[in-house]
Amino acid sequence: MAETGASLWADRTFLREVQYQTDVNLAARQSIYAYQHPQVNLMSQVLDLAGLADHEVVADIGCGNGLYLAELARRGHAGPVLGVDMSPGMLRTARQRAGGVGRTGPALLAADATALPLRDAATDLTLAMHMLYHIPEPGRAIAELRRVTRLGGRVLVGLNGDDHLQEMRAVVTAALASIGHGPWPRVDALVDLDQGETLMRSIFTSVTRHDFVGKLLLPGPEPVVEYVRSMSEAKYVAAPELLIPAVTDRLPGRCDAVFEVTTHSGCLICA
Repeated sequence: MAETGASLWADRTFLREVQYQTDVNLAARQSIYAYQHPQVNLMSQVLDLAGLADHEVVADIGCGNGLYLAELARRGHAGPVLGVDMSPGMLRTARQRAGGVGRTGPALLAADATALPLRDAATDLTLAMHMLYHIPEPGRAIAELRRVTRLGGRVLVGLNGDDHLQEMRAVVTAALASIGHGPWPRVDALVDLDQGETLMRSIFTSVTRHDFVGKLLLPGPEPVVEYVRSMSEAKYVAAPELLIPAVTDRLPGRCDAVFEVTTHSGCLICA
């Protein structure tokens, strides 16, 4: 591979044409949160923190497969809504999921977060949920988020804590080592929640942090296997056919054993 590790997850071509060509890989990773305890509806909690009425202009930058757009639709948000993502495949799924948001449905736009084709002060609320770690120059994206948000509006940024999925990362890293491969790259290695907070405080006057911590209680190997398979690097290791058995060999061995995995995400409210 031309690129490995964290740099791969900030490579626009890889993200657009491989990992996020469709939402299949992302949906596989999202599905693991069905096992979260306590259950955290992150989309609902984040939009509760936003304190929306129903008329604001909302832009979701890096909207992916449209979970936040769908939550806005569920709430009956009537103001204009824009979803931006660099993957046309993701936008197709987002349109299907969130067709009822706003008065005419969401406007969807394929664009780069570091060069948004929006006028200054265009939005009341700008979301950037779990996307800054996909950008090689996150500072440029943050400057764009501020530019397109009106004075008095807010930017909400979602990121993961350093300990997010740490037990699963340890299992996969050990499995990779056993087949002669280096450590598993963290998707969010470029910007975690602590680093993101520091970046946002360097640009915004006010930053309020909210942490959401829980556990995945995984009842068997299948959720872990599906998660690992959703990571495109899995097919690039030296012996990909050995990776899944090496992972399952390192999970709790009893048929009734539960694998506990830390979840830690957070939202930064910036004004």
